Amino acid sequence: MPETTTAPGSTRAGGGPAAGDRCGDLRRVEQAITGISRIGSGKASARLRSERSGVRVSRPGVAILAALAHRGELRVNDLARQTGLEVPLVSREVNRLAAEGRVLRRSDDSDGRAALVSLTEQGRADFGDYRRATDEIIGETFAAWEPDELHRLAATLERVLADFSRRPGGGHPG
Repeated sequence: MPETTTAPGSTRAGGGPAAGDRCGDLRRVEQAITGISRIGSGKASARLRSERSGVRVSRPGVAILAALAHRGELRVNDLARQTGLEVPLVSREVNRLAAEGRVLRRSDDSDGRAALVSLTEQGRADFGDYRRATDEIIGETFAAWEPDELHRLAATLERVLADFSRRPGGGHPG
């Protein structure tokens, strides 16, 4: 087998970057994160989760239900911030979810211009079904992994998330 070098851009036997090739490793990390994001947020995955759960909700609608399930009652602006969606889209989705009986929208007593949104029992049940379907799919994906491998992956991904949550230079977003 040929000797493996660690010069930038070098490769090891098997075609991947050599150990110690920071630039190559960072590129692989970015590509893996991008690929996972595309798969997880893509139409095919959303369709599978919807079919498995029996819950027919748009992807923005699912994000809104998730934010409400985790944070409780929120203003529309806060929902937009929590989900990373634009306020007009959140407002339209909240109206749709309210018409479907999944959320309750009411005026904020402290500021009549603002609306507060909360889950209804139906919304809570639907999100629970959707979450269980997602958990099943993830469980199937990692079925061959050993518990210690899965634990290390979870810890590493949590660290990645924490690092990405900080702005370059040490500040925190928003």
